[in-house]
Amino acid sequence: MGAMRTTFVTATLLLVPALRAQPIIAQTSGLASPDAVIDFGANLFPNFTPVSTEFPGVTVTHARYFTTGTVNNLVGGFLTNDPIGLPNTLTIVFDTPITDLSFVYHQISTAQPSAFRAVLSGFVVDSFTNLSDQFQPNNYFGFTNTLFDELQIDFVADFNVDTLAFNLPPCGALASTGISSSCPASANGPVLSFAGLPTRGGTFDVQGGPLTGAVCALLLGVEIPPIPLSAIGSAEPGSAFCLTQIASFPCAPTPMASVPLAVPIDAMCGLTLDVQWIDYLGTGLDFATSAVGKFTVGS
Repeated sequence: MGAMRTTFVTATLLLVPALRAQPIIAQTSGLASPDAVIDFGANLFPNFTPVSTEFPGVTVTHARYFTTGTVNNLVGGFLTNDPIGLPNTLTIVFDTPITDLSFVYHQISTAQPSAFRAVLSGFVVDSFTNLSDQFQPNNYFGFTNTLFDELQIDFVADFNVDTLAFNLPPCGALASTGISSSCPASANGPVLSFAGLPTRGGTFDVQGGPLTGAVCALLLGVEIPPIPLSAIGSAEPGSAFCLTQIASFPCAPTPMASVPLAVPIDAMCGLTLDVQWIDYLGTGLDFATSAVGKFTVGS
C-alpha cells in the first residue's frame, strides 16, 4: 500500500504546475472559490465529543466537537482541543492530496506562537509560525500552491478550528456524457438521457422514460457485451443486460424518472462508468431496457 501511495503522489506531483508556495497568515478571509468546504455542520454531536473519521474526506486527531452560534468566523460546529496530553498537535489528514487550504484558527493561549505545517506522505513541504489570539478578526490561515495531504498545528493549550476550504490538483479530463452504440434500447425500452455533467464534487442526473412497467431501476456499472434477456424468458424484443453491476437505484413506475448521482470531490479524474435503465413490464419475465449511457468524471 505504501508503494502504491508513493507512486500516486509522485504522479500527482508531475501534474501540478510549478507554482511558488504561499502561506495564508492571519487574513480576513479564506479561499474565494474552493473545490470543497468542510464546515463541521451544527449540533451534529454533543459538545466535547471526540472526533476522528466522522467527517468524510478527512481523519482528525487531538480534537473534540463543539457547537456555538457565530463567533468571530466560527459558524455552528467546529473543532476544539481533546485534552489527551502531549504532544499538543492537531492533525487533519486528507483522503487525497490537495493544493490549497484555508481555515479559521483561534489561538487560545498567547504564551507562544502556534506552528503550522503542510505535510505530504510524512514529509514537511511548507511551514510557518504565528502568534495570534482568539479575538482578532484576521484569523484565516493555510497554505496555497503546495501539494500536501496533511495539516499539522502545534497549538498552545487550546484551539478552535473551523471551515476547511480546499482545492484539489488540476483535473486533466473533461466531464462528459454520452450514449453507447454497443447496446441499443429494446423495442419498448425507456430513453436514457443526462442532465448536467459529472464534475468532481458536483451532482448530475440520469433520466429515463417513458417507464411503463410495474418496477424500474437504474443500474450503475461497467459496460459488457449484451446478454439477451430472452435467455431468461423475456418476450420484450431486443432487451439485453449490458452492465457488470456495481450499484442499483430503484425508481417509482412513473412515466419519467430521474436519479441524481453525486460525484465525490476526490473521485478519480477521468473515471468512466456506465448506466442503464431496466423496466419490468409486469408480465412473466418481460423486461424492457434502455441503451447504455456513459459518463466520465472530470472538470
